[in-house]
This record gives sequence, C-alpha cells and structure tokens, in this order.
Amino acid sequence: MSTLYENIGGAPAVNAAVDLFYNKISAENSLTTFFKDMNMTQQKSKMKKFLTLLMTGQAESSHEYMRNSHKHLVEEGLNDHHFDTVGALLKDTMKELNIPYNFIDQILGAVEDLRDPVLNR
Repeated sequence: MSTLYENIGGAPAVNAAVDLFYNKISAENSLTTFFKDMNMTQQKSKMKKFLTLLMTGQAESSHEYMRNSHKHLVEEGLNDHHFDTVGALLKDTMKELNIPYNFIDQILGAVEDLRDPVLNR
C-alpha cells in the first residue's frame, strides 16, 4: 500500500507545494508579522520535512513539537483566524498543483488535528 506522500508525487510534489505555499504566505498581510524575522530557507526546509513525515504517517509525536515551536507565535497573537488562513492557503496551493481532492482532504484533516497544539491549547 502506498503512502499519501507517494500518491501525490513524493519529494518533487512536496517541494513545489512548499515553495508555492510560502509565496502565498508572504503575500498574505495578516500573516506577515509572524514571518518577518524568520529565515525562510530554513522554514521551507522544516516544512518540507514536516509534510513528508505527516504524509508518510511518521508525524505521530508532532503535537509537542508543534506546541513548543509555535508558543512564541501564540504569545504574539497567533489565533484560529490565522490558522484558518494558513489552511486556506495550503488548500489553494494543493488545488493549483492539481493534487486530487481526496488527498487534499486527507492532508487538511491531518493539519486540522494540529490546531490545538499549534495554538497551545
């Protein structure tokens, strides 16, 4: 049985998605404050690794990592609206790359499971 990662095209698809996704993030005014001092090359690398783990079923211990890595952003005001915006940009990215809807739904479902840890709840 193949993984979601393999089904969407593996590393080339993840790389294309992350690059396009962060172009969208950079253009979204409501999110710029959270990314202003961030090393985007490093951030993209982390996101590629995270999405790979998520889509291969290896991100089960990610809740604590997500809680810790986003804590300072929550202190700066990160909230549900921002999480929803990021989710919508991710969905737009995957649609633009012609990822099948059933795979988009699976990915967004996995991301939604991280809402409370990301928002430190």
